[in-house]
Amino acid sequence: MIKKIYFHADDFGRSKLISKNIYKCVQFGIINSISIIVGFDENYFEKIKKNRNLNIKLHLNLTENSKKSLLKKNYSFLKLLLLRFSLNHIEQKRIIKNEIERQIIYFKNKFKIKKIQIDSHEHIHVIPWINDIILSLKNKHNIIELRDPFEKYYLVEFIDIIKFNYLINIVKFIIIKFLSIFHKENKKALIRKNFTGIVYTGFQNLSSVVQGIRLNLKNKRALEVLIHPGFTDQRESKLFKKKYFDYYSSKERVNEFLLASSKKIIKILKKSGS
Repeated sequence: MIKKIYFHADDFGRSKLISKNIYKCVQFGIINSISIIVGFDENYFEKIKKNRNLNIKLHLNLTENSKKSLLKKNYSFLKLLLLRFSLNHIEQKRIIKNEIERQIIYFKNKFKIKKIQIDSHEHIHVIPWINDIILSLKNKHNIIELRDPFEKYYLVEFIDIIKFNYLINIVKFIIIKFLSIFHKENKKALIRKNFTGIVYTGFQNLSSVVQGIRLNLKNKRALEVLIHPGFTDQRESKLFKKKYFDYYSSKERVNEFLLASSKKIIKILKKSGS
């Protein structure tokens, strides 16, 4: 459908309702790219397999572990960042590398693909030593693309600068940019798309999408526009830790679902010339 702009949804597979709502946006013809978490719920996997026009990627996950995970605990972004300074970091890194490889192999086997695209839950792949692990597995597992979650800074409305979500996202924006300084040069070969969606993550709206596209749609690369239309409700509350349930069931996620199922997005794509 779209060759230059990919409207992308993360978190497919995290729960049945999250997958269901993302899949609705796929059916509406808006979402044409998704990232899939393995190890949780596979109810909609067969439907995804049948859609040959849908771009799929592995949503590498080390922060919300499933029962199938090799990890004995959940890691926060900060814990992963500082892991290299722990006393048993060599053993922990070995286990984490095995878990990363397990997810890659499972994903490739489940969807019967030989080449794989990767991004990650909570952007943990921008942590330099994790980025190094992924690069070390590039040839072995035919990794052909890795998300570079960095975009040009922008502000849609002046009032946004006092919003908590916006301020948190700016901190993420700065951290991601800083950590990318320590990535190896050969990472560039895996960066196939421009990206927008960090600055307004968690409360994307039509104006932020339009401005993100305008600023980041450049050169011959495709553009990935990150939206989070996958939401859940009280029926699945026991599947998540409280902080994650609050996020996945938030009003903002519902609003992003409404955005990702709106025909207004199609008009944007037509105007962009994609």
